Amino acid sequence: MKSTTFFRLPACVLISMAFLAPSCIMLDLDAVSGSTLVWDSGSNNYFNREAYTTLQGPKKLVIDGEVEKTTEIKLSRFPLRTVTVKEATWCEEGDSIAFQGTFRYDGYALCDILSSLKVDKASKEDLWPPIDLYVEVRNEAGELAVFSWGEIFYSANMYGIVIAKRVTRVIPGKTGELWELPSETKLVSETDLVSVRNIKNPTHITIRSLRGNYVVNRDSLVLENDPGRIAIQTSLQDTLAVITQPDSDLPVISYPVLFYGNSTGYKGFREFSGQMLSRIIHPWFPSDNYKMVQTGMLSIAGVDGFRAAFSLAEVVNRNDHREILLGLRGKSFSIFTACDAFADRCIKGLSEIRLIDPEE
Repeated sequence: MKSTTFFRLPACVLISMAFLAPSCIMLDLDAVSGSTLVWDSGSNNYFNREAYTTLQGPKKLVIDGEVEKTTEIKLSRFPLRTVTVKEATWCEEGDSIAFQGTFRYDGYALCDILSSLKVDKASKEDLWPPIDLYVEVRNEAGELAVFSWGEIFYSANMYGIVIAKRVTRVIPGKTGELWELPSETKLVSETDLVSVRNIKNPTHITIRSLRGNYVVNRDSLVLENDPGRIAIQTSLQDTLAVITQPDSDLPVISYPVLFYGNSTGYKGFREFSGQMLSRIIHPWFPSDNYKMVQTGMLSIAGVDGFRAAFSLAEVVNRNDHREILLGLRGKSFSIFTACDAFADRCIKGLSEIRLIDPEE
């Protein structure tokens, strides 16, 4: 048997090693977000070139609506998640975009906050999946931003919507440009192209489900007899247009997919083809109508009563190029949600794309 020899370092060597300066400066440890290092010479992390700044704002949120009971929650009980955004806002004067800088935010994800609640949705008797739910986020100033339930819980980017607590500038290496830092907590959506939903100091979340003239009938004959018509509506009473065929001026996009449902799991390898839904609905719901994009929620429903909520922002204001596609098979329209990890919001036999009136 071979013997093993152990070497003991002298105490003076150990003490010296403890004081060696690392290539990065360590801040308070945050094992969740990983945003713990400030860039120094020799580092390859370009998102940490300065220490973070703590934002001031409300420490609690009230959540109500279609839940078992109204709840006040303390934000600090949740882990910090990290998102990086290039922020831009719409300038009403001049009808242009103003770039505000690139920032890394550490904050409390809506996914974590809403995971702790028990939902009691009004539509549970005829549609049990929560895909027709959406949330309204408000602040004391009366500003409103909306998000679909699927955008939060079915998304391939589940921690991308946060209430920011800390901020760090992402500083260009050559120019060293220092964008103006925000000072207050804010709602941040990582996948928004224009930051219209980044409202300051959110204090209130209301959970709602879609309202409409839905008649649920999952008999296969309903889809077989689909007339192939999609009504574009701004309310239950106001139809702006009816789509009966694809737009010949738009290109067709194809996505190969490992199709996976939240309930039924893997559904096989498929390829979905269609046109960008954002381009199809642009004449009625344009991406540069930023007030509508900030507060607009869509009901996308099929002839069988199956439906899902989509924020207008997640359809027309994306920066991740995971587009929602509208395709035609036979005479039936369907949508494919490339932005989702799950297949649950891929609706067949479309009959309605309707802007939701918050007062309905």
